[in-house]
Order: sequence, then structure tokens, then C-alpha cells
Amino acid sequence: MKISVKQVDAFTETPLTGNPAGVVLKANGLSDRQMQMVAREMFTPSVEVPLCGHATIASFHALAEDNMYGMENPGAYSFNLETKSGILPVEVTKTRDETDVLFGLTLPEFTRAGQYKLDIMRILNITLEEFENRMPIVVANYLYVPIRRLHTIFSMKPNFFAMSQFLSNRNLSGLCVFTTETVDKGSHVHSRFFAPTMGINEDPVTGSANGPLGAYLFERGEVTPVGNSVIIIGEQGDVIGRKGRVTIRLTVQGTQVTAVQIGGRAVTVVEGELLID
Repeated sequence: MKISVKQVDAFTETPLTGNPAGVVLKANGLSDRQMQMVAREMFTPSVEVPLCGHATIASFHALAEDNMYGMENPGAYSFNLETKSGILPVEVTKTRDETDVLFGLTLPEFTRAGQYKLDIMRILNITLEEFENRMPIVVANYLYVPIRRLHTIFSMKPNFFAMSQFLSNRNLSGLCVFTTETVDKGSHVHSRFFAPTMGINEDPVTGSANGPLGAYLFERGEVTPVGNSVIIIGEQGDVIGRKGRVTIRLTVQGTQVTAVQIGGRAVTVVEGELLID
């Protein structure tokens, strides 16, 4: 059986950068096993994840590109997306030349995790001086580790075997290292994300990590709201040649984050047919 597939680079407008995702627009009738085989063939994780930000951006870009679900003309469109992490609101803004996709995440709940510092030094091969001590190490599904310098982020060479054991033993699905030193002047944070237990040593651009990271930065006073809104640009992927940019939009009330959205653009780089069993 042949099915139509696209490969879409998400969180970028430049082909062969950002985070690639395979998209099957008409998957009716495919079994879970067949869908997992397609995912494996198209270079995405070996297990289904609760939320995949780049695949969400890529999917709605592809739907808009093919004028599906009423998106024949330029305009703003709203959807509800069912995922393993709940039903998420999606906004698609389509113009004649480009498509912006923005979708909501559940609010993160952070727990301090300074007790892991020695383990983190070992698995990331960094020294005590390379941590950003004015910000705490925290957990919110992923482990978030603040680093002082961008140079440290770029030169970091983790031990993925040790990291996989560490994450598995603590029921964590990923580790995000970040710094407020950035490549681009207009950005706010630069990160790398590792998920060896999920089949990806390093993810190029991770929407599900950037959203909570934006909330963390606001709560730590690193970004300033305009009215009840905060727009944060997250950088990721530069280190591995897959430069991507994530727009993080927070709705805030005083010092509290009341809503988190992430978004970006995408570009289709492959269209074709896949033969499946």
C-alpha cells in the first residue's frame, strides 16, 4: 500500500534546518503499528511521545499548504488537537506567502532539583563554575539546567549512556540545558535538549521544552511583560547545524503565568509516496 507523505522542517523558514517531521495527511485506516513504522522510517522517535511540538507545527503547516480543513484562503483558523497530553488549542494564521502556527501547552509546575548537580556535572562533562548559579536547576517533566555561557553550551559533550541511565532511574524523559546568552540579538534564550531514553540523543528544536522554559524565565524575572503578554524567542539547533527559532507567548497576571503557547513557521522539503506493509 502506498501513502502520501511529506517531510517538513519545523521552527524555521530555511530548508534543511530546524526540526524535520514526517507528516501523513490522510492516515485514516492505518494501525498503530503501521503509524509507528512510518514514524521510524521518517526519522522521528521510536515511541509515541505525549506531545511533539515540531510535529504539530509541521502538521498544521502541511494541512494549510494543502488547503485542508477549510484553510483554502488566507485568514485565521482555530482547532482543537487531541494529544496524549490532552486537548490543545491551535491557531493557524495563513497568508499568501507563509503560515504561522501557534498552540497552547499545559502550565508547567516546577520543582527545584539542586540535588542533581553532581550527577549533571558527570553526565554533561562540565565543571561547577559553568552553572548559572543565580537560577535554580528545576524539574517540570524535563530537567532544566541553567548554564552561564553560550560557549559552554556549544562545546558541551554529554555522556549519553550515563544520561540515559540517570533519566530512566528518575522517570525523566529529557534534559534541557540553557543560557540567556544568545546567538541572535533579538532572542532571549539558547538551549540544547537531550532525550536518549526516547531514542534521540539530541533533538534539534524542542517546542515542548521551550514553552516551560519561557515560563521559567518569566518567573525568574529574566523577561519583562508588555501588559499581560510576554513574547520570548528561543534558539536551538545551532550547535548541530539545524538552526531553529521558537516563539514562546505567555499570558500573565501579575507574577503568575496563566497560559503558555509556542509557535513558529515551517517549510516542506520532501513530498512523495511511502510504500508500507
